[in-house]
Amino acid sequence: MAGVVSRYPTRICEPLCSLGRDMHVLVWGTAEQGPCAYFRGHMFDEEWKKMGIEVRHIDKVNFIAKDGAQGLSQQEAMAKGLLSVDTSDIDWADVVMFRRYYNCSAKCNTCGQATKDQNKILVHPHKMEMRDSITEWMWPAFESESNNKAMIYETDDNHFQIRTWNGYFPDVQAERPLIERMARRADLMTTSTGPIKSAYSHLNNNIRIIRNAIDPSIYTSSRPRPEHGGELPRVVYYGSTARMRDYAGYPSGVGGKWEGGYAGKAIEDLRKELWNVFIGVNPGTEHVIAPFFHEAYPYIENIRQFAETLVGSHPDIGIAPLGGDDFDRCKSELHWLEYAMAGAAFVGEGFKYGEAPYSMVKHGVDGMLARTRQQWYDAMKSLVRSRDLREQLAGAAKERVLKEYDYKQRAIEWADAFNWAVEHKGIWKNGRRDTNAA
Repeated sequence: MAGVVSRYPTRICEPLCSLGRDMHVLVWGTAEQGPCAYFRGHMFDEEWKKMGIEVRHIDKVNFIAKDGAQGLSQQEAMAKGLLSVDTSDIDWADVVMFRRYYNCSAKCNTCGQATKDQNKILVHPHKMEMRDSITEWMWPAFESESNNKAMIYETDDNHFQIRTWNGYFPDVQAERPLIERMARRADLMTTSTGPIKSAYSHLNNNIRIIRNAIDPSIYTSSRPRPEHGGELPRVVYYGSTARMRDYAGYPSGVGGKWEGGYAGKAIEDLRKELWNVFIGVNPGTEHVIAPFFHEAYPYIENIRQFAETLVGSHPDIGIAPLGGDDFDRCKSELHWLEYAMAGAAFVGEGFKYGEAPYSMVKHGVDGMLARTRQQWYDAMKSLVRSRDLREQLAGAAKERVLKEYDYKQRAIEWADAFNWAVEHKGIWKNGRRDTNAA
């Protein structure tokens, strides 16, 4: 944990629970920039304040040093009991919310390996750097039965199904035992989709789905439509360079047979009829993106800046292909929401059965779903060749998103989750037997 602590003044409002005062929520170890922190937290701060909920997002802690700690490293001083954590933020909180996973392992920035094994760290051929040395060290205090804070564990990914090609795979594998401990300890878990709830249900019975939402005010831009590409419909895909696997396909199995990539194939077949744009190029990977796209933008972590860039790219069609595995199935409908706010007609990955990221899309009404090569080609062809159809789908999607995915309504759902956790704090101690479902 490192960074800046955010503080909000107390606002006197009608109390939401039996506390008889404003509720205090501490979000542990979060940064404001990233999409997870924003869409699952920071977006709602002002609305929560109106409801009498004070939130502190912290990404650093202060230490209290005892005599003898001078000259020692943090780890040495902690091991000798000469360094303690200032717990004033924790003491203040009624609810402590942990998110996804924490980088408590050492990381090699040369080869990407992550580990908590001190012997492996010492013999590793490159320098490995410790990142978060606090969360796991403090975790036994949160697990203790004497801890009287309500706790929520929030996740928007199924980390049990993360694939080896994902850049975060080494980090998540190292943190998996802690992820499971957090999920078991939580009085309440929150997730963004049904499949994630199912994936964690063996660890926690009290799981509440709070779907992602949109703040329409940030999806604006004064950028004129780019001249390059002329009047060709602009097809936009956003993500990170790693997600090119979803777009262009991947080798599978012993023989390396190429699988997927149907969105990319469809766009290549129609390349002369469209202008292709990618948002999310990671540094040093420009050569990966260049063969596939006419125009590209760098990866943007800050959500407000990203939203302005997305709208400023003037998408006529927004696409969201996926490889289609169990990790992908757990993703949310965020791409559909954001493309709708940017005024783009949507084509997203369809799944053969069960709830999936874009199950809520009404095919042919407020978007299109495609799974096979032919389906992707047919969907792209129909949208590329019909401005009327693009505008019809984009308009219907935006109308529905504004109605069903407003962040102010989601803020109320989050407030209710905080209230439930406070009223049921300690439920994790008794095997989670409770007559009231989360």
